[in-house]
Amino acid sequence: MASSEKFFPRCVSLLTLPLLFSLVGLGFQGCAPLDQRTFDPNAGKPPHVQVAQPMPPKKQPPFLQVVEGTPESDYAGPIEKATKIALNRKPNVLFIVQGIAPMQNTPDKQAQTLNNLTQNLAVPVTNHIVAAGARPVQIDMRVTTDPTAHQAMVRVNVR
Repeated sequence: MASSEKFFPRCVSLLTLPLLFSLVGLGFQGCAPLDQRTFDPNAGKPPHVQVAQPMPPKKQPPFLQVVEGTPESDYAGPIEKATKIALNRKPNVLFIVQGIAPMQNTPDKQAQTLNNLTQNLAVPVTNHIVAAGARPVQIDMRVTTDPTAHQAMVRVNVR
């Protein structure tokens, strides 16, 4: 018996041992040591801040809307009826009376338009709300300019 046969079985010769070790070595080359990225691939990376886009405010239709030029006799009854319904549902409701005027060419014309809107439309609407049973402290009145408005109007919202 040869000396090499003493140390190695018959199926394994000196030529197959390097081949066997290289195959076993290839199997271990694909393994990576365990570290923090083994379980979390983003570990150790700087955070990526994502800023959420703000949601546009929902356009809720107004509770009431009166367009300039509407006769007072046409809107007086519906305003008082709607005011009574709102007060029955919530006695401490806040009525937001907002006059909206279109843009004018000059600041003087704009001031005059806002003044006319207040005197001729916003105040009468507010008076009908008070006549229906709301206290003056429950009314918030404002007058603004809206470049998208084509004609003056008063919107009443409730909160």
